[in-house]
Formats: sequence, C-alpha cells, structure tokens
Amino acid sequence: MDFITTRHPDRDIKQSFPIRSRVRGWFFRVDELPTGYWQVKGRDRFGHTISLVGDSADDVLASAESQAMLQSAEQPY
Repeated sequence: MDFITTRHPDRDIKQSFPIRSRVRGWFFRVDELPTGYWQVKGRDRFGHTISLVGDSADDVLASAESQAMLQSAEQPY
C-alpha cells in the first residue's frame, strides 16, 4: 500500500467533509441514499479514505470513526 505523506490543509478537506471526527485528523460527511440507507465517507489529512453504508446515520458514523482509529494506528508516521 502506498502512503501519501503530503498533508492537505484542514480547510480544503472541510469543504467536502464537513464533520470533524473525534479521531485526530479525520473528517467525514453523511449522505442519505435513495434506498433509505446512510453512507458515511471519511478522509484524513494524508488522503486515506473510508466509506461505509448502513441503516442508521449515527451507527454508521460511529463505525467509520472506529475504522478510522484502527487505520490511523496502523500508519507508520
């Protein structure tokens, strides 16, 4: 897996991902899908992304934050 080491400014990320996560450096957005499900997309300052779908916006966001925490712990920097 390749890693992006250049940081993106927070203000640029917040335009597309307006929800600041409890996980440091991650930002999310929540979209309601036409099927009644919710999609959460997240991105960190280094360009890593997460995307999850579920039937509860709060539950999917919590799962995405948990996944972001795990992914951040695995990064070598």
